[in-house]
Amino acid sequence: MIQCLYIIKSDGEPLYGKSLEEVSCIDMHSLPHYVKNSVALFHSRSSTSSEKVYTLQHDESLWAYAFFNSFALVALAPTKQNLVNLKYMLLSIGRKIAHEYGAIIQSWNSDMSDLMIVEEIIDRYTSIDLTPMSPETLEKIDALIDSALERPEIAFVGIFDSRGKMVRGNVPEIHLFRIEVEISQGVIKPVIDIVPTSIVSGDNKVQMLRVNSLTVAAASLSTESTLNAISTVSEIAHTLNDLV
Repeated sequence: MIQCLYIIKSDGEPLYGKSLEEVSCIDMHSLPHYVKNSVALFHSRSSTSSEKVYTLQHDESLWAYAFFNSFALVALAPTKQNLVNLKYMLLSIGRKIAHEYGAIIQSWNSDMSDLMIVEEIIDRYTSIDLTPMSPETLEKIDALIDSALERPEIAFVGIFDSRGKMVRGNVPEIHLFRIEVEISQGVIKPVIDIVPTSIVSGDNKVQMLRVNSLTVAAASLSTESTLNAISTVSEIAHTLNDLV
């Protein structure tokens, strides 16, 4: 579980911090110098990749860094944290922030009202993983899937969590590992897009759209057009975005 998240400018200046635990651990002035120095150092290296999460263990804590053009997203987590989930979460949140505000984030300061919007983004991406879905929400998700499966052209539909595990759906077991890898490695785009990501699994072309920390997947029958699955995941993703 992530304990704290920080946004740090590329020069090492802390911009924002948020505690994801009940006990607040956010004091921007007490952020360790080695964390700020690490951000500045990695940003200065041409070999630093925006597709990787870098980790630094210190005492009983794990610091994880995801680097983007004008900032780094840094997480403080226990040393036993699942690194796959941590990587997914950091890259997804960071890409969303970079997509929306990357071009202007260098001009921000810690008093900017825009940081409230950043906090909303973080809340949207972390709330589903930190808080189990209510029975009411799961019932609504079941209804979405049942409605989609009423279309005779659709072979299967599933909704997956950030680890790539199916929350609800009828996706055959033969496809689950392929989908899990795509999700856990952060390949799927982290925001709802017009065109889904398409992967091939067996005889099926699976269409996938991410909705915050969830991913919608669907495939048409092999004899039907993939456009049916594309429209299905788009419709479910739109409704799911309002639901969660």
